[in-house]
Amino acid sequence: MTTTFRLSVSVTLVLAIAGCGFAATGHSIEGAPGLLIGIWHGLLAPWTLLLRLFMDIKMYAFPNSGWPYDFGFIIGVVFSLPLGWIAVIIAVIVHLL
Repeated sequence: MTTTFRLSVSVTLVLAIAGCGFAATGHSIEGAPGLLIGIWHGLLAPWTLLLRLFMDIKMYAFPNSGWPYDFGFIIGVVFSLPLGWIAVIIAVIVHLL
């Protein structure tokens, strides 16, 4: 085996194991963001990613309510770009009329 292959396998294993970790905090999940806030954060995610270049803001709420927030976040991310394109198309059509 070459050293490059061994190094890449080692780095992959370390990153895979590190990805399994979680942060345990003493925060309460009472009143934590749920499905609707997850959708909202997902819709704003592309724009938040751009703003993150200039400001210290987070795009994912932690602690959250668990799978409902995650599901809402994924729904928001999936629909954020198509809704953005629809808004642009509508704005262009309105401008041309």
